[in-house]
Amino acid sequence: MSTPRRPPRPVVHLPIAAVDRLARGGHVIGVIGPLELPPRDALVEALYRIMSLGPEARLGLVGTPDGHDWRYDPQALRARCDRMVVERDADDGLSSTTYAERMVAEIDPDLPLRIVVVGDRLITIYDHQLVDARYTTGLPGALIALATGGDMPSWLTVSSARRPLAAGVVATFLRHPGQIARLLRARRVIDPDNLPRTSAERPLVPWCPSSSVVWAQGTRQDYREFRAWLRAQDGAPSFGAAVIVALRRSLAEVGIRLDPMSEMVYDVRRYLPAGVETTGNFVTGIPVDGGDDLGAVENSIHETVESGRPLAALLAGAAKEALGLIPRGTTDSAPAHARAHVVVSNMGLTRALQQLPWRRDGRPAQAVYLVHPMGPESVAAQIAVIDGAVQASVTFNDNVFDRETIERAVTRAIADPLSLLAADAGYQPSVVWRSAETA
Repeated sequence: MSTPRRPPRPVVHLPIAAVDRLARGGHVIGVIGPLELPPRDALVEALYRIMSLGPEARLGLVGTPDGHDWRYDPQALRARCDRMVVERDADDGLSSTTYAERMVAEIDPDLPLRIVVVGDRLITIYDHQLVDARYTTGLPGALIALATGGDMPSWLTVSSARRPLAAGVVATFLRHPGQIARLLRARRVIDPDNLPRTSAERPLVPWCPSSSVVWAQGTRQDYREFRAWLRAQDGAPSFGAAVIVALRRSLAEVGIRLDPMSEMVYDVRRYLPAGVETTGNFVTGIPVDGGDDLGAVENSIHETVESGRPLAALLAGAAKEALGLIPRGTTDSAPAHARAHVVVSNMGLTRALQQLPWRRDGRPAQAVYLVHPMGPESVAAQIAVIDGAVQASVTFNDNVFDRETIERAVTRAIADPLSLLAADAGYQPSVVWRSAETA
């Protein structure tokens, strides 16, 4: 007697959470290599295994045309995986940053995830509404591990809380009423959205997004000296605060005007109670006051984080989104006299990136990330530490800022941050940094 067939799994519809909708329209492109990569067919099968875990694994979700719901169709997963993973001939003359920029034209609204294998580079295109940094850093390694016979990573199988934002608010504020007073004190920091952006001196001109990215890397010695210097300072400022200040000072040195406020991308999972997980978006941007004063920037970040303001900001943003108070679409104008708004996402030493099967042939282990679209004045840095050295991908609009100027500033900030941070304290670096113009 034959075994009866199992009935097909039903199509599932889930409402798109307001915190996910906050990232609607945004995409993150990653170009990682050189790697030892498995064949395309093995990557397709690995992706299918992840998508088959169910809606909580996120990658099998597709937005409905009205933009209100996610749709998960188990019967369509196999065909969708075949479309998601493609292989291209490599052009050895193209840099990873060029590949990232060219992939902007290949963003497909019908495919929230795309994986492009180009030689020994793995390129990913993520719909930011679908995932945040947990996937952009963790998925490449998960795919490669599964494609080469490894086990399913545990972070892909966690049970996601239905209302993680509410759980965070209860754990942070309702169970600790004193935290609300601290939050109100922290609100004296001016929100950059409330700063005047136009005046008689800053007329608007027509504009459209033109995403570009530069990449720079320091050395292991640079990073060791950097961390040692930070530990020796009063209050031991954080690595993230120091990167913000170094980048701001370097941009100013090459003649770029700066917004007085900066911004840090922050993972709000820190405020979730033990045992509560979310696989959806759970990051926000927090305003950073203090300009290029390291102590003031560190105090601004510390006060904001300890007050719970990132959680409150995400809650406020989700409420505005739920009420339809957030305008959609990108702006079609930009200030004629741009002021760079520095945004830093500090991934730090990320085990998921470090443990990738890098091809050790003398080329650097390179993880380039481009975010599209960005606001016209945004200069957004993604910072990672791989092989003991700091590297940065910085996205900006090349019709607002000059590429060579941005690249020069980023290279200086990453290759020699101490000469920027400690110059006013008489610090003398062991090796004097020289730009390409003076080398």
